[in-house]
Amino acid sequence: MVVTVGVDVGKASLDVSISEGSVIRFDNTVKGIGKLLKHLKEQDVTVAVCEATGGYERLLVSQLRKTEIAIHVAHPSRVRAFAKACGYEAKTDPRDAQVLSRYGQVFPDEPTPQRELEPEREALRDLLSRRRQFVRQRVQEKGRLDKGITSIAQRSTKRHIAWLEKEIARLDVEYQEALEKCIPFADRAALYRTVPGVGPLTSATLVAYLPELGCRDSKSLTSLVGLAPWSRDSGKKRGNRAIRGGRGSVRSALYLCAWSVIRHDSELRRFYQRLRQRGKPGNVAVVAVMRKLLLQLNAVARRGTPWVPKSVPIMSS
Repeated sequence: MVVTVGVDVGKASLDVSISEGSVIRFDNTVKGIGKLLKHLKEQDVTVAVCEATGGYERLLVSQLRKTEIAIHVAHPSRVRAFAKACGYEAKTDPRDAQVLSRYGQVFPDEPTPQRELEPEREALRDLLSRRRQFVRQRVQEKGRLDKGITSIAQRSTKRHIAWLEKEIARLDVEYQEALEKCIPFADRAALYRTVPGVGPLTSATLVAYLPELGCRDSKSLTSLVGLAPWSRDSGKKRGNRAIRGGRGSVRSALYLCAWSVIRHDSELRRFYQRLRQRGKPGNVAVVAVMRKLLLQLNAVARRGTPWVPKSVPIMSS
């Protein structure tokens, strides 16, 4: 029998509802989660559902993964849409816990249970995430220099940009060191770099955020990353297809790779040019190149051998 618990995660507390029942609150601490796990065991809970909250759920998820309870980390926008579909317009922590419990009962296989994350992969993700934060801040600061700020503010902004660049350079070294400490991860990253356009940052991003490479078919993989176009049709209307959702960090890395191969003489550059000549918009052609890159990486990961361009003859022995 499946017994589902919904857990609304806050910075300091956890609101818990089993099978949409009454809500009990626990502290979001090691001690509080210990009490929660004891309570769930007494109630024979088999599945726990919570939302991604930007990090506040990490302690709960890590502790649940040590038990026999399957943990689902649901996307907040999907849960909110589900709540509205059920007629719940009000939003409170206790109500969210009950909604999460019902969400787990209605969609027992969606999202799929997350497997335990290796400490090495989690450390790599944290370093890459920190790097992205600094890169975004650098872009913001450079944008402020173009807005006619006073000379005093300009000097402060330039100092901050210089500091951010030093930190980004330091993180570039640190994420590579973290990658090299785990030999399987380092070998996989080196394999990805054999694909044209894939550099150190992209290969590390793929190792950290896309462990499914080599284990999924092309259709499910493009959907997972968020490169599968969504239809917008109704009756006789045929709307424009668009991509959305998926793993944004992987998609951003592939976007930069796509432009790299488009700018240089390569098979994918000629593929991009053919699409443009057929009248495809630039963004559509770039996404097509991104999908091609992803499928090349998937083939490399599945075979476990370096990428060999089609133009290079393969010598048989």
